Amino acid sequence: MALLAIFHAAIAGFMLFFMAVVPQAAFKTLSAQAVGSFLRVLFPRMFLFGLALSLAASGVAFAAGAGWQLYVSLGIAAGFAVNVFGLTPRINIYRDRDLEGDAAARRMFGLLHMVSVAIFLAQLAGSLAVAGMFVWT
Repeated sequence: MALLAIFHAAIAGFMLFFMAVVPQAAFKTLSAQAVGSFLRVLFPRMFLFGLALSLAASGVAFAAGAGWQLYVSLGIAAGFAVNVFGLTPRINIYRDRDLEGDAAARRMFGLLHMVSVAIFLAQLAGSLAVAGMFVWT
């Protein structure tokens, strides 16, 4: 079970690093167009990295006979899969249309982006809960 906590600490760690460092550094040092290009490369890779870690955590949880931790790990993996394979491509399409002046696309971009962020925050909370169980026990 300690290995499970390590996986979830790694997931939470890279997610916190991303939120605290990457956007601020990118927007401070790159042009708006360069930031967009950078994030279009970064997000899918970050989500795939999270998917790999959370699937590994799911395997460890399954092997250890963990209860709720297995479901949290699988839920986190599902969130990364939804983000990388479902939401990110659609967000990019609507962002392109938004930049071309399509007001309806702007609303859809905002909605999909908000859903993606909500999933990300739920995943972070789940990983902190699994990793934190070792601190509190």
